[in-house]
Amino acid sequence: MPEEKITVFIYLPGETVAVPAGIFTHDMDSGIGLFDYGRRYVERHNALPVDPVALPMGMRPREVTGNEGLYGAFRDAAPDYWGRLVIAADANVPPEALSEIEFLIAANATRVGNLDFRLSPENHEPELVPPHFNQLARIIEAAEKLQAGEKIEKQLLQILRQGSSMGGARPKCTVECEDSLWIAKFQAKGDTLNMPRLEYATMTLARRCGIRIPEVRIVTVGQNDVFLTRRFDREKEGSGWLRYGFLSALSLMQWDERDRLRWDYPAIADIMRRYMTAVDIGELYRRMIFNILVHNTDDHPRNHGVVSNGKKMSLSPAYDIVPTPVLSGVGTDDFRLAMSVGERGREATLGNALSRSARFGLSDKNAQVIVAQLLEITGTWRKHYKECGISDYEVDLLSPSFTLCDSVLK
Repeated sequence: MPEEKITVFIYLPGETVAVPAGIFTHDMDSGIGLFDYGRRYVERHNALPVDPVALPMGMRPREVTGNEGLYGAFRDAAPDYWGRLVIAADANVPPEALSEIEFLIAANATRVGNLDFRLSPENHEPELVPPHFNQLARIIEAAEKLQAGEKIEKQLLQILRQGSSMGGARPKCTVECEDSLWIAKFQAKGDTLNMPRLEYATMTLARRCGIRIPEVRIVTVGQNDVFLTRRFDREKEGSGWLRYGFLSALSLMQWDERDRLRWDYPAIADIMRRYMTAVDIGELYRRMIFNILVHNTDDHPRNHGVVSNGKKMSLSPAYDIVPTPVLSGVGTDDFRLAMSVGERGREATLGNALSRSARFGLSDKNAQVIVAQLLEITGTWRKHYKECGISDYEVDLLSPSFTLCDSVLK
């Protein structure tokens, strides 16, 4: 496959129309990408890096060989499993038939962050027309048909397609409601638990633990519960939308998605010190403790992120926190997170989390206070979950995942 060249656009602070920032050249065969800033863009008084870590302004761009030859911010802006499934269905081809560049181009204006990718500088501004909240029933119908491998009417697929350029593997779609953009997340085929309601319960429990989350809601459409989380990278401005930069922790660290041995919470804290405040670093520690307590083993570095408003970077509101269900007696006392926690690697114990608290700028005493606070709050998880509409049956199924939380009551 020959080299492919596309233009990278960026939405600068306070502006609702993107400007071309440079050219990205990608060689699929070699898995190498190279971005060059445009001269006219560099001369702008308000120019910002398209990737503040991998592509700072004023430095000669370097080739990228990891993550299929995509810089971190580019990979974050690309659709993930679910978005790729929707795009491929719209093109009537299997997902593996499309290249990384084709997915970048195909993703529409609902993509994450403040970047856009077009075939040339002359291409028009993509229209941001996500489906409205009142179309959720039709979106759910389309998502169910797609998961079942059924043929979807073109009009129905287009409604789903317009809002499904997000990352993640679960079925979802961006919808507009009350002059805001929301991610609507649905049940997936094969779910044994009410995952939308479970995510709502866990995220609101995280908020009680002092963890910043976006505004969240749970709504019922027909027979289906839908989890809604307000997007923190978009803000309505007149008839347009302001976009904020986004980097996953994977991109902040410039890790390869396949090199899981390097994934490490304390290492993220070290790098955050260059760009963010001590408050942000302390909250990352709090989130790590919470993931241990609620048995969230899907805490990989793409499920942590930072946002940028052009002046500074900060830890994004938390997202995608859900307990991993386990069988009673299986992995309840000996499990591992997706990233290293402390001196004993990924071992998901409070002792291991306390072993490297200094890397997060915390004294032993302060770290122990955080752990005690979260233990006390998460110890009420059963009551909280039931108040959020989780059935007694589901609470019992989840019980083996909350042995650490329940230990405070013993």
